[in-house]
Amino acid sequence: MAHPQHHNPHLPNTFFPILPLRLMHPLSRYLRALSELSRLRREGGRLRFGLSSVSASDIAAQFYCERKVEFRYTVGRIRTQEMMEGENRHAKLVEKAVRKTPEEILRSALEGKPVWATELFLASSFGGVFVTGKPDALVFEGGRPIRVVEYKFTEARTPAHYHHVQARVYCLLLRSLGMDTSHLKYVIFLLPPSSSPPFDRISKLVLEGGGEEGVFLFEPDWERGRRELIWALQYWKGRREAQPTATKIRCESCEYRERCLPVG
Repeated sequence: MAHPQHHNPHLPNTFFPILPLRLMHPLSRYLRALSELSRLRREGGRLRFGLSSVSASDIAAQFYCERKVEFRYTVGRIRTQEMMEGENRHAKLVEKAVRKTPEEILRSALEGKPVWATELFLASSFGGVFVTGKPDALVFEGGRPIRVVEYKFTEARTPAHYHHVQARVYCLLLRSLGMDTSHLKYVIFLLPPSSSPPFDRISKLVLEGGGEEGVFLFEPDWERGRRELIWALQYWKGRREAQPTATKIRCESCEYRERCLPVG
């Protein structure tokens, strides 16, 4: 199965008029979202910190510790060894991917071709706020997305709540773009920090899910995902202040600990 990749979304010079109308809708909605997002970025965003959009990774991080997310913007991102190692591992996941534009990827996928898209940029508006994200992988079959794939390098044995949050945001993005999500599930791989995904059998694991340690297949909880998204976006709209984590053990290893603890 081919592994297309996309890093910098741009509007195409030409459209694809040969697609049937039912397939044209998700693609045209996606391209309109990119156009609107580009305009917002040029004009300046109205969200907290002047942002024009909110990323799925930031939304997930809010459910780990929202105050930590805020410090990343007010103080600056402090690059830890763990963060750099994670970036290097994710870079290796996409280094062999075939580079195609997002419209080429989506056109092939919506035409019914089997597509494995690596870090495909997604964007859509929810309640007047643009949400963006790049799933580690998306699997398309029969003209619709059937899997969202996320790799998490961790010693944990079961997915954390914020892992589910991020995957559910990606599922909501696909549905918001008008795609057929009736067969959509998400897969979370929990991988030891020093390991790599089992690429020799990755397709089988993604489609079948359970049966191997560290591989988890889930049905999207759409209503829960919507509630989580609404709660998260209230912060970016400036309607409430950042909430600290209720899991205080996370504070012990937080790079912002000295700044945060006197606050509360």
